[in-house]
Amino acid sequence: MKIQITTLLVFLLSAFNATAQDDRAEPFTIAVLPDTQFYCDTRLKLSSKWGNGDLRRYFFAQTRWVRDNRERLNIAILVHEGDIVQADALEEWAIAKEAMSILDGKVPYCMCLGNHDMGFEKADNKYGGNIGVNRTTQFNKYFPREKFAKRREFGGTFDPDRHDNSWYHFEATGMKFLIVALEYNPRDEVLDWANTIVAEHPDHRVIALTHSYLKGNKTRTTNKLKLKGNNGEQMWQKFVKKHRNIFMVLCGHFSGEAVLTSTGDHGNQVHQVLSDYQGLNNGGESWLRYMVFQPEANKIGIYTYSPALDKFKNGPSSRFDLDYPMALPPFTVPGTTTGDTDKN
Repeated sequence: MKIQITTLLVFLLSAFNATAQDDRAEPFTIAVLPDTQFYCDTRLKLSSKWGNGDLRRYFFAQTRWVRDNRERLNIAILVHEGDIVQADALEEWAIAKEAMSILDGKVPYCMCLGNHDMGFEKADNKYGGNIGVNRTTQFNKYFPREKFAKRREFGGTFDPDRHDNSWYHFEATGMKFLIVALEYNPRDEVLDWANTIVAEHPDHRVIALTHSYLKGNKTRTTNKLKLKGNNGEQMWQKFVKKHRNIFMVLCGHFSGEAVLTSTGDHGNQVHQVLSDYQGLNNGGESWLRYMVFQPEANKIGIYTYSPALDKFKNGPSSRFDLDYPMALPPFTVPGTTTGDTDKN
C-alpha cells in the first residue's frame, strides 16, 4: 500500500510540474500600433489626398481586432508608438479616445507621444499649421493620468500630474516585463527618470517605447533638434545601452520598416524595431504589428497584419523572428558580438 501511495504521489507531483512548465512556456503576444495620425485627421485634413473621406474606421478596426483576438493570441498588452493624432486638435483626440477605449477592461495598453501629438500652431503654409513646436498637448485631457493610475499594470509617470512619460509592467509565462513610454525626443531630465526606473527593476525585462528613434535605413537618428531633447543616438548613449535588462526599442515616425540589433554595455542584445505605415494607401489601412514571444524557442515572431484588409505582409522586413533568450534571467543574457549587427 505504501509503495502504491508513494508511486501515486510521485506521479501527481510530476504531472503538476509538467503542467507548471507548460504554463510557464506558453507563448504570449504584445500588440503594436504604429502612427494612427491620418485616421484622426480633422484639422489639417491631409488625408483628403486619398479621396476616401473620414479614415477613423481603420483605427477602430485595429483596436477591435486586438480586443477580439486577446484570448487566441494571449495578448498581454498593446503599445502605441506615437503620432496618435494629426495636429493635437480636440476632435482628433476624441476619435483616438473612442478607438482606444475599445480596449478598456479588455487589453492593457500604454501610449507615447509623437511630434504630431504636441505643439500645434497655426501658420500660413500649405498645411495650415506647424506641429511639434513645443510640448503643449491635449493628450492629458483624453488620456488622463488618474484614469490609468487605477490600473494594475500602471507603474508611474515622470510628472505626477501628467501622462506624457509613463511606465507599465506585466507578467507573462513566469517573466516580469516593464515598458517605459517616452515622449518625442525626450528631454535629459526624462531620460534621467527613465534610467532610475529601469535601474530600480533589475528583475524586469524592459522595452523602451518612443516615437522617433530608428530610420528606415537602419540607423538611429542623429539630427539636431529644434525642440529641446534627445535624438535616437543620444537616447542609445544616455539610456538604452546602459542597462543589461533592456532588450528592445519600439518606434515609429519614419515611414517603413527596419530592425537594428546592437550590443549594450553589458553584452546584451537590443533589438530596435521601426514600424510605420502612414505613407501607404489611406494612411495605413489599419496595418499593425504583433509580436509573439515563444519562450521554448527563445524567439520573438514579428507579424505585420491589416485587420481591415485581413491580409499579412510576408516580406523579409515584415515577417521575421528575433532571437531573445527567455530561459535565462535578463541580467545573465550573454553577449554574442560587439558593435551593431543587421537582423533584417
